Amino acid sequence: MKRYLVIGAFLAIFILGSVTGYFILAGQNSVKTYPQENQLNIPVLIDSLEAGNNIELVIQNSVHEFFSGIKSATKGFSQSYLGPTIRLYKGATTSIVFRNDTEDYTTIHGHGLHVDGKVDGGPQSKILTGEIKNVLLPIVQEAGTSWYHPHLMDKTSAQVHAGLAGLYIIEDSNSENLPLPKAYGVNDIPLIIQDRSFVNGKMKPYVLTNGKIMEDGLREETLVVNGTINPYHYVPAGWVRLRLLNASNARFYRFFLPDDVPFYKIATEGGFLNTPVAITEITMSPGERNEIMIDLAGYNSLSLMAEFLPADPEYQIWLSSNPVQRVLELRVDNTLIAEGKLPDKLNDINYYGQTDMQNAVRRNLFMHMANDENNMFSINGNSMSMDVINERVKKGDMELWTITGDMMPHPFHVHGVSFQIVTHNGQSPSEADRGWKDTLAVTEEPSEILMRFNHSATDEFPYMYHCHILEHEDAKMMGQFTVTD
Repeated sequence: MKRYLVIGAFLAIFILGSVTGYFILAGQNSVKTYPQENQLNIPVLIDSLEAGNNIELVIQNSVHEFFSGIKSATKGFSQSYLGPTIRLYKGATTSIVFRNDTEDYTTIHGHGLHVDGKVDGGPQSKILTGEIKNVLLPIVQEAGTSWYHPHLMDKTSAQVHAGLAGLYIIEDSNSENLPLPKAYGVNDIPLIIQDRSFVNGKMKPYVLTNGKIMEDGLREETLVVNGTINPYHYVPAGWVRLRLLNASNARFYRFFLPDDVPFYKIATEGGFLNTPVAITEITMSPGERNEIMIDLAGYNSLSLMAEFLPADPEYQIWLSSNPVQRVLELRVDNTLIAEGKLPDKLNDINYYGQTDMQNAVRRNLFMHMANDENNMFSINGNSMSMDVINERVKKGDMELWTITGDMMPHPFHVHGVSFQIVTHNGQSPSEADRGWKDTLAVTEEPSEILMRFNHSATDEFPYMYHCHILEHEDAKMMGQFTVTD
């Protein structure tokens, strides 16, 4: 296993970032020194009901100022970088028109949506340059935080890196009735978390070698949150709800508050947990979402922090700690009204049992990395081919998939469904790791997931399963499957 992470991680501690004096420092208590602070950008909210369930987004080339007065070449959905947050409602069907004004073909995948393969937005669903595509999204799943991003074969990593990503927030009767913080951008705050590299304040263009892909995907030095560097945000002196999306190409993070201040996890990708779970840290791989609650009563400010985790923990060796950066400083503004609280009960998930496992169709998937440029990445020995259906699933059947990874943790994502974790890397999941998921980091120790597919995916528009390190996905660590009656 030829890797260079020890030397690379050590050197990364001293890498010069965006401007003079902008360094990454090692150690949980040695946080990045920032040249300036910026108010957090809150993506525009489009409420689908207020919009009459008709929304249009333009996929466009643009420029974005990560640093004031310095323009970086970017892409966005009807804005300079990233896209609006779109609020959808269970039981409603929303029409979203995507117009591609860029020079590249693309697709738009609804990551986390339970929809048919025809509107899932996989690599078969190309939107050509100058083309307009109307996508009808019938929402049947419970409340949760999903997202949209390109899924074009060989181009996903570059297009997401350029800025093509945005949030879907799904509401249902349960979420509307729960007494949670609900003021979008005030006490219900979206955080799209990415890592980028800058030279003299300008974002570096996306360039990647096979060697870098083989190591760990593109991992960069500077946190960017909603397109903002070193952000702060004014919040009320009460409960605050953060919707975390790890939209990085390949970076894994551990999020925490200073001095192990506790917070509460309330939701995973597919919806609320049954009850809040008190935690002091949460680890997230690319593609994962979590909702957390923090009580700001009694604080003037509190900062959410992120530890940059190594690609392969075994190769940390003599490094005593990893780089740490601030995600967001929450500054209390006593003029803002504190509304919402942490309920004792959030959901009523009916967890699958032994009978479901015994009756399930079983499949084994091995995510493999090889020292072969012609077949670097594969699942069960097969690199992704658009002409091959790797698995065929019967609609309504219970499915038990056992997934293992090779050489490093791989975030496994499956389209069209939310699953429940039976075992995670050989261990039973804790309460904080339960709930409905669609992305899970797997290692050489087996992970088992249990799920039932209730939507159709044909040979023409199949679903995908793949590694959500975007460089690995583009390098064909991906497979296709149908779901039919």
